[in-house]
Amino acid sequence: MKLSSVVVTTMVALVALAPMAAAGPQPPAQPAAPAAQPPADQPAPPAPPARLPFPPDAKYAYIDLQRVANQSTDGQAANRQVQTLSEAKIAELEAKQMEMQGSQQRLEQNANVMSADAQIQLQRQIERLSVDIQRMTEDAEAEVGRLQQELQIQFQQKLIPAIDKVAAARGLEFIFSAGEGGLIWANPALDITMDVVEELNSTATP
Repeated sequence: MKLSSVVVTTMVALVALAPMAAAGPQPPAQPAAPAAQPPADQPAPPAPPARLPFPPDAKYAYIDLQRVANQSTDGQAANRQVQTLSEAKIAELEAKQMEMQGSQQRLEQNANVMSADAQIQLQRQIERLSVDIQRMTEDAEAEVGRLQQELQIQFQQKLIPAIDKVAAARGLEFIFSAGEGGLIWANPALDITMDVVEELNSTATP
């Protein structure tokens, strides 16, 4: 049976933009503590479980859509796009934040020797930078959100035909989603997640 309608709630993990404080003097950043080194004899991560043979007479199966997004070529590429844009926006915000902190420090350190007019001008500059940071944060979050939405639509347009093809090849009548708590337990042999991943990868653009 062809799956003519599939509701998909996947995929691209949105990298949250670091919140930038916009008001008030900020304390100087403390040097980061050195990262703890892992033990030399740390064991390797366990290998993924072996795929079980799919029951030849089964008419239903299930999919973990999050695994499809994480393990497919298209899903990984989409995540990289979101990650790259998020990192660029965070770098812009951090630069603006450093500029504001520098102005705040100048105001604090030179308040006794600066004229009243100079102090007022510097305070207004700090206020403008604070407003700029707030607007940049909102714009960055909106831009990353738009990219995520576009990539979700593009991924979904590829995912549904792949599910249709796997379902037809297996002769399935129902496919359940393993995410969002909708599936409490199922025979692992009925998991066709990797079938869908392989089908997506077979048509992915290099």
